Formats: sequence, C-alpha cells, structure tokens
Amino acid sequence: MLRRVEVEQHGRLFQACLLGVGQGVVDSTVDTGRADLHPVKRALTTGTYLAVAVFGTEADRDFVRKSVRKIHARITSSPGAEVRYSANSPALQLWVAVCLLEYFIDQHEFLYGPLTEEQYVRILRDGATLATTLNVRPESWPTTREEYEELWKAGVADISMNEQVREYLTELCNLAFLEVRLGRLGRGIHRVLGRSFELITRGALPPEFRDLMHYPWTADDQRRFDRYLVAVRRLHRVTPWIWPLLWKSYLLDLRTRRHLGLRVF
Repeated sequence: MLRRVEVEQHGRLFQACLLGVGQGVVDSTVDTGRADLHPVKRALTTGTYLAVAVFGTEADRDFVRKSVRKIHARITSSPGAEVRYSANSPALQLWVAVCLLEYFIDQHEFLYGPLTEEQYVRILRDGATLATTLNVRPESWPTTREEYEELWKAGVADISMNEQVREYLTELCNLAFLEVRLGRLGRGIHRVLGRSFELITRGALPPEFRDLMHYPWTADDQRRFDRYLVAVRRLHRVTPWIWPLLWKSYLLDLRTRRHLGLRVF
C-alpha cells in the first residue's frame, strides 16, 4: 500500500503542476476521491484505474470511462473563480494522461535504464489506453516519440502553481495529509516516513517540477536517492512475480464489485 501511495504522490504532483488540474484537485467537493480525506480509497482507486487502462478488457475500460466522466462532471470551477477549470476538459485530460505515461517511463528508466527505440514505440502505443480510458479522443494521442515529446515539452512550458496548490501537494508528498483522516496514526506515519517519502518524490521529479515546488536538491540528497534506487532495483529483481498479481487483484476487485452491484468509485 505504501508503494501505491508513492505512485499516487508522483502522478498527482505531475498532473497538478498544471494550475487548472491542481486547483481542481484542491477545490474538489467529491470527497470520496480526495487523498487527504480518504487516502486508502484514493490509492485503491488509482491502482484500479491504472490496472483497467493497461490490463483490462474493453468492457472494463468502458465502465471506468463512463464512471470517470460522471465524477469529473462534478469538478468544475465556480462562476467568477480566479482559476477556471473543468475536470472533463479535453486539454486537461490529455495532460493528465501524458503525465501518467511519463511517470511509467521514468519509473522504468529508474529501474532498468533508458528505453530502446523499440520499447519506447511499444509503450507509447500501449499507453494510449491511459488516455482513452480517461475520455481522451484516440486521435489526440501522439503516435510517434517526437509527437509525444513535443506534447510533454509544451505542457511543461505551461506549468504553474499558486501557494494553495503547493501547500496541498507538499502535505501529500511528505505524508502530512494522513493526519487529516488517521489522526495520531497518520501523525506517526508522517513523522517516521514523511522525510523519506518526500526525498523519493523530490528525486524522481524533473528539475522544472522540483523548482515549481520550491524543493531543494543537494549532493547528499542525490546520494540518498541513488541508494534508494539500488534497493528498489534489488527488490524488483527478486520479486518479479508479485507485481502482476497486484494488477490482477485490482481487476478482480472491480469485476467482483460490478457483479455484486457494489460501488466501485
């Protein structure tokens, strides 16, 4: 579960550095989807979405697609708001999907080294479902590495942040947000693990995002992050069978809930 929280941190921070996304996250009145109010449920929801988008059937994706559209319809800026946004905005949805793929690319390269051109093309093709499951039109998804990198660079050029969003994301990245829902237990987790989790977040961020968050980065930080990567690489080498089981468990949970008529999101 802590690894899932880590994924949530990175993915959410990437996305929320585009102000329309970040402000929507902070202002959202859909409490069941808020990491600060329902951290475990939010982590499970993230895992379910990624599992369905990457490994699910078209029927699974169609269900999630409709559910996402319905939930996002409730996340819009109020009239006269300083930051205007709609969670169903095609531009914002495309940015979120690009961030999801960028996160997967970064994680793969941290663990296994640079992608070959063949791997990159395959990941880009397979990653299209990260976008279409989020209601991005298929024709909006890049088909070449050059198109994807241009889309990423254009998004990075537009990132911005206000203090309200920065404070929210900082508490997400150092686990302080767990105190809202878990009280003393959350405070204990924050104190014991918060600095380590924040280091991982800072280390994995591109410099532009790190600067936007006002995160420092020292030579000592880099050494500690490098030691973390060595440990994670070793873990992945000896436990390759675990990770597919995790994705399958998310799919099983979604299909079981649907069959029993239980709420999924």
